[in-house]
Amino acid sequence: MSRSTTDLKEIVRLGGGLSLDANTKSTADLKLLAIQTKVSGATLIVRNAGIKSTNDLKDIARLAPGRVIFEI
Repeated sequence: MSRSTTDLKEIVRLGGGLSLDANTKSTADLKLLAIQTKVSGATLIVRNAGIKSTNDLKDIARLAPGRVIFEI
């Protein structure tokens, strides 16, 4: 079952970490989730991250240093 980005942001806000497939979320959505992980202290794992550009991955990482793990 696919969850909306709004639902996922709420889960992260409450401290839940996430593991998401990069094929299922836009770069903009991943950035929003990364920002929320920085605030909450949760971890975001992005699987299949190789489909995103290097610049996209750098931008996402920059928003939440130490909180995002990319599986390439």
